[in-house]
Order: sequence, then structure tokens, then C-alpha cells
Amino acid sequence: MPTFYFQTFGCQMNVADSDLLAELLYRRGFRKAASHNDADLVVVNTCSVRHHAEQRALTRIREISKNKAAKKQVLWIIGCMAERLGESLEREIPGIDRVIGAKEIEHIDKTLDSYLRNCGAEEIVDPGTKPATTFIPVMRGCDNYCSYCIVPFVRGREHSVPANVVEERVKHAVEGGAKEVTLLGQNVNSYDDGACDFPDLCVRIHAVDKLKRIRFTTSHPKDCSEKLIKTIADLPKMCRHIHLPVQSGSTRILGLMNRKYTRDDYLRRINLIRKHIPGADITTDAMVGFPGETIDDFRETLSLFEEVRFTAAFMFAYSKRDQTQAAAMKETCTEKEKKARLSELIECQTGITRAYYDSMRGKNVQVLITERQKKKDRYWMGRDFGCRNVLVPCKRDISGTILNVGIAKSTGMTLVAERI
Repeated sequence: MPTFYFQTFGCQMNVADSDLLAELLYRRGFRKAASHNDADLVVVNTCSVRHHAEQRALTRIREISKNKAAKKQVLWIIGCMAERLGESLEREIPGIDRVIGAKEIEHIDKTLDSYLRNCGAEEIVDPGTKPATTFIPVMRGCDNYCSYCIVPFVRGREHSVPANVVEERVKHAVEGGAKEVTLLGQNVNSYDDGACDFPDLCVRIHAVDKLKRIRFTTSHPKDCSEKLIKTIADLPKMCRHIHLPVQSGSTRILGLMNRKYTRDDYLRRINLIRKHIPGADITTDAMVGFPGETIDDFRETLSLFEEVRFTAAFMFAYSKRDQTQAAAMKETCTEKEKKARLSELIECQTGITRAYYDSMRGKNVQVLITERQKKKDRYWMGRDFGCRNVLVPCKRDISGTILNVGIAKSTGMTLVAERI
């Protein structure tokens, strides 16, 4: 039987796209290879959000393309970078056999057979162990056009998956062994299938039998409504974690970013979350060095981090993306200044996260076990009902179970549970 191997860069939507394509390949008789060296079909799923992500993917593609001929492998490049660069990728790296853009992945089942002619696959293969947690895209594309972001150009306009289709996909995942689903979209808060908004969708998914937990990402602050926050508070299966990207603590910079909210607007959303969901984990994304950012603007981001005290944050320096509005703006920060500001922000958040994790010692939490920790067979990894990663020592296979454990210590970014 032919084999495949995926290397996925980027966000959870890319992970979901890789999972979708992998399932379609299983149905066509493929099985998963242990490494890219052993695969007949190698698929690299790419990201375009930042320059660094593209460069990492390009480096990996070149490495694979150099050796594929001797192994008689087929190399596909899919995802956002594939959408952005298109056939120019094939001209730049001749070893690429097919480029499939992000917009096509949603409908790949219609064209996949023509891409797989003469591969020899016939029978359906059982993929084996099903994951305890899985991603379910509920909408694709984005209409926000933040001035720094390339997503609307590579993912297309915003459109929602009908609620009945989402519900069936969740049921299918649960029947396959999933205990937890993450509802995905570039901005899930603006979900609307014409009859159902996102809070209504959460209520509908909550009713799926045997589903234990529901997560979602990503939320745009301008659309994070009190109705959604109250819905999360009222539904026992909804995890107490909201990822709410702020990007900057400066109202002036938020305006240049076209984020459509102010610092005060954002803080009001935080206060609503704290009011209705006490103890919720709130995480965020933040960018430093955006064109026009002064040291005072950066200090406002630092002060917002100190005020909100996020559980965790994804922090990065601005990088220019072609096609975006910000690409035409004059950069005012040197690379050295960007790195210094990013380092200071990371240091600030690391201290907050470390203190928060240290405060968890001695507390009991429920952990959904998802996988064995790499390189340390005695530990299993999982997440609590918020967003905290927990290590649980156990020799036997406990994947997919939900355990009550006591927290013994913190490594700073991970909690370690008492022995079961």
C-alpha cells in the first residue's frame, strides 16, 4: 500500500487541513509512514502569516526535494504559502510535483482522485488509534483585513459551514473516539450560517452525546459579545479558556492595524469575561515593532499585559507581508529595536505565567490525556479545563482518559501532577 507523511507548519487551521487530507488518503488506501524518508507521498503544509514561517517551510521543502528522486517520492506543497506563491514555487524548487492552495483544501475531495492516478491505492485503511481531541473548522476565510495580515488574501472571504454539517462532523469525531473538539475559524465570533450565530452553534454542539469538552479559536475582540461569554459560562462542556488576541496595548497602533477596537474596548471585554467566568484562562497574541510604533506605544502594551495578566501569550515581532496595507507603511523600528522590545515583552509574560503556574501547586484539576510525552515514556501529556498543560506519570496507556489529579509542581510553563 502507498504511504504518506505530513509536515505541517502554522496554525490550528493548517493542522485541521492536514487531518482532513490525511483522512481522505486513508479512505483511498494509503497508510501513514513513520518519517518522510519512508513515504511515497510527502505533503508539506505551509504558513504565510510571518516571513520566518515561510522561510522555515522553504528550507524544509528544499531538503526533501533534493532526495525525493532517488526514493521515487511525490512531493506536494499545500496551504497558505502555496496559495500565495502558486506555480512560482514549482519554478523555484523543481522537485515539487503539485502546489495546492489553502482555498482548495476545503473542496479537495472533489479533485483528489485526479491527483492520485496510478498510485495503486484501492482499499480503505483503518488509521488506527483515533485522537482524543480534534479540530473542527466551522468557518473559513476572513473579512477583517487587519492591515498586517495576509490571511484574507490566502484564505479568501469569510464563509460559515452550516450548523448541521458542523454537528455531523462533531458526531463523527466522537464516534471515532474524540472526547474534545476545538471549533476553528479565523474569527469564530462572526460565525453565521444564516440561522445560527456562534453562541447558538456552541449550544447545539454541547448537546452531542458523549462529547466531554468544547474549545474554540480564534476570537476577535470586536465580536466577543456578552452573549458568547454568558453562553460559555452556562454550558458545562465549554472549557474555561478564551484566546483573545490584543496585538497592541496602544489605541493609536490598534487604529493603524485596523483592529476596530480600542484599548478600553479590549479591557471591557476582559472585565466581562472575569465577571461571568471567574478563573477563566485568557490568552492572547501580541506584536511589537509595527510601523509607527513608538517606545510609548510599546510601554502601553507592557502595561496592558501587567493589568490583564494573561495565562500565556504568543508574542512576535512585526514582519512585512506583501499585499497587506501595512506593507506600504514606513517601518520606524530597526530589527534591533524589535528584538529588544520582543525580549522585554516575553520576559514580562514569562514572569506572569510562571507565577500563575506556581500558584497551582497543591490544587486538583481534571486533565484530558492526549499523548505520551516525547522522549520521556513515564509521562503522559494533557490539558486541564483551562489551557494549562499537565504532565501525568503513568506507565500504562492512558490516552483519551479524563483524570482527577493533584498538582505537585510547576516547571514554569507546564504543571506536573502527583503520581496516580
